[in-house]
Amino acid sequence: MELFGLFAGIAIIGILLVLFLFLLGIIKWLLQGFFLYQVADAKNLDLPILGFVPFGTFYLGGQMYDGNILSKGQVNPKTIGLVFAIAGIIVYITGLSIGDIAISYIIMESIAFLGIFKAYSKSTGVAVLLSLLNVITAGIAAIVILFLYNRKLGEELSDPAVREFEDSDEPETNVDTDGSNRM
Repeated sequence: MELFGLFAGIAIIGILLVLFLFLLGIIKWLLQGFFLYQVADAKNLDLPILGFVPFGTFYLGGQMYDGNILSKGQVNPKTIGLVFAIAGIIVYITGLSIGDIAISYIIMESIAFLGIFKAYSKSTGVAVLLSLLNVITAGIAAIVILFLYNRKLGEELSDPAVREFEDSDEPETNVDTDGSNRM
């Protein structure tokens, strides 16, 4: 009878652990999706709502390669994103076990987010280190970087000089129209 109690206790602990990890995964997915949506919307990427779709994140991450990893306009950003999304699906389908699938997804996500990390840090070396950190932390680093990049973009867009430039529809001229400062 004691052996049955031991197995029941281990099963309950295992079920609670699986539920906890599932809840943690849902929270990670929602936070990453929200911040990726915010960044994609601020950068005017194609279909920012794909931040909430698992392989859509690869599509948005691939679009950030344009101008950050590759030369601007060298390849259509939508094409790069589509290549990342299709490659991610192929890697996911060919995964041999749940562990392989999870690890390959995190690695593909880190590679796809390399453009976002480079846009945030402005350094390729730091972006590669952030990608490695993202693999080690199972995607938590991406949430932190997306949060920080979202704040950085928000500060850049709230800069008065940027707002005045974006709000004005006509080009600035140095012509004094009221004549009050003439000598």
